[in-house]
Amino acid sequence: GEQIAHTAVKSALKTMRNWQDEILNYHHCRWTNATVEGRHNRIKAFQRRHYFLRNPDRYKAGILVECNRHRLSS
Repeated sequence: GEQIAHTAVKSALKTMRNWQDEILNYHHCRWTNATVEGRHNRIKAFQRRHYFLRNPDRYKAGILVECNRHRLSS
């Protein structure tokens, strides 16, 4: 790939060099941050639905319930 003189190829190679350890770790372990991203999306959705919730304890409890809903059903 380094022999190709195209800006997109050079950019892709630079990105791969910069993230080489992370890319190799993924292929060795197959771990991703999908769980964290999913919980983050749930928290953001909860915030949009309960924007004017005034009780901070109820807000925290609601986030914990929202993020652990799959554990409650089993």
